[in-house]
Amino acid sequence: MSNISEKHLSVTRTARYYTSGELNKNINTIWFVIHGYRHNAHKFINLFSELAEEGDYIIAPEGLSRLYVRGEAGDVGASWMTKEDRENEIKDYVNYLDKLFYEEVELKRNEFNFKVNALGFSQGAATLTRWLAYGKSKVDKIISWTGSIGHDVDYSASENFKSTPIHLVFGNKDPYFPGDYYKSQVEILRKYGIEPQIHFFDGGHEVSAGLIKQLRMTSYE
Repeated sequence: MSNISEKHLSVTRTARYYTSGELNKNINTIWFVIHGYRHNAHKFINLFSELAEEGDYIIAPEGLSRLYVRGEAGDVGASWMTKEDRENEIKDYVNYLDKLFYEEVELKRNEFNFKVNALGFSQGAATLTRWLAYGKSKVDKIISWTGSIGHDVDYSASENFKSTPIHLVFGNKDPYFPGDYYKSQVEILRKYGIEPQIHFFDGGHEVSAGLIKQLRMTSYE
């Protein structure tokens, strides 16, 4: 019987991301938006086009792993991770998102005055919360949209979750997170003394442009 050993090698990857809007002295808000499973960043960023038209700057990173959405051909989507080798996949996307955030946001902080809203949709909600817990980036508002936050995260160890407003959003017709599912998400955060703000919209597993605009106006305190 052969002796099989699992090994790992760090390599350089080329990551794709999209931006919408113009980053200039008039900017007030930057949105860092993370797509869900089998989505791609180009289509996802279009859901925030109204914000860009109103003067916000949108950044949409794309997951490092791609797959055909249906079968073996056709539309291509992306994924942030699977259960296979999950620790390394999490580490890879945390490093990727930190580098992107530094290049697109941190380097501009001394030049422009703005707030940063970070939103994760579906699988992107867990990606968002793990990144902000394990990474170096600091945002001003956290929005988990129709998804599960990272259940295995020590939220007390991150500055992002000590004073940053956290919003949990759910659709009242979402087949993936029905009924009282939101309560389990609230309990995870309350274990760490975090009290999130809960929002519901009339819809399913989707992004509601109207509610996003409302959340844009909520306090940063």
